[in-house]
Amino acid sequence: GIRPMYAKLSAFAVSSFIIGMAGALWAFVHLGAWEPAAFSVEVSFRLLFMVIIGGLGSIMGGFFGAAFIVVLPIVLNQFLPALLGVFGIQISTAGVSHAELMIFGALIVWFLIVEPHGLAKLWSTAKQKLRLWPFPH
Repeated sequence: GIRPMYAKLSAFAVSSFIIGMAGALWAFVHLGAWEPAAFSVEVSFRLLFMVIIGGLGSIMGGFFGAAFIVVLPIVLNQFLPALLGVFGIQISTAGVSHAELMIFGALIVWFLIVEPHGLAKLWSTAKQKLRLWPFPH
């Protein structure tokens, strides 16, 4: 049989190597140089939020979470001042960034409590329902 401890340690070692190489490549390609200030706590939390919102335990969830974390601030910066302007409320750019943090916090709590499998599970559920849409069984 397969020794579970050996298999788990091997998988951990291989995944640690891959993540280490990905971090090194990201540092040199994206930043051009490596410096400790580039990897702040905020960057670490954003990466964690990508996994939580995208879906814990799925590869597709990582992609969905990354897209969501990148697109949400852009959408909020473009549409939140206009949306609040309809109601006569003026908001500064600092207010938009604070609203972004509050929305991220609320979404993380919501995904952890209501849908721990994140956007990946919502995507698979929607895809499954649309597959049977005209004739539900």
